[in-house]
Amino acid sequence: MSNDLRNWLERLGARIPGYTGYAERERRRDLDKLHREGLADRLRAAKTPLTELVREMSSTGRLIDVGPVDRVLKKIDGVENRVRFASYGYSGFFDAERIEEQELQSIYQFDLALAEKVDDIEAKSRALKSGNSTDMKAAAADVEGAVDELNRTFDDRYRVINNFGQGRPPGGSIFNS
Repeated sequence: MSNDLRNWLERLGARIPGYTGYAERERRRDLDKLHREGLADRLRAAKTPLTELVREMSSTGRLIDVGPVDRVLKKIDGVENRVRFASYGYSGFFDAERIEEQELQSIYQFDLALAEKVDDIEAKSRALKSGNSTDMKAAAADVEGAVDELNRTFDDRYRVINNFGQGRPPGGSIFNS
């Protein structure tokens, strides 16, 4: 979009009552979706080394080791789908007039934590694939634990966003300290 058109739209938006809040709310929804899709894409990619490992184990007759890795793949797949297709509806989080900077910062902290947990899953998946672990079950359990932790963090973020603004005075924290 050219700068002239953007400036024209901004000037028009300033003259339409409520438009700025609407635009900000829609921008927040779009960014949330982009963030979740990026995390889901990374989770999908993190399954690649594990899928290759299952294929290698199957072809070399190490079928007893396939089960734990396959369980991790299914968990990653489930979390990937949750993250990618989560719908928060039109809760107060996306309402531009009600959200405060402190609250946005809290959500951004969740977003950073999610990204870091996906980093951990990626690293542990690669390590499981390339590692010479004698205990495949324990190594797979380590990846599974990281996936469970990501899932819990996503649950917490989802809960905070869905309950945003409910039962708290304006300006109060969205977290129970």
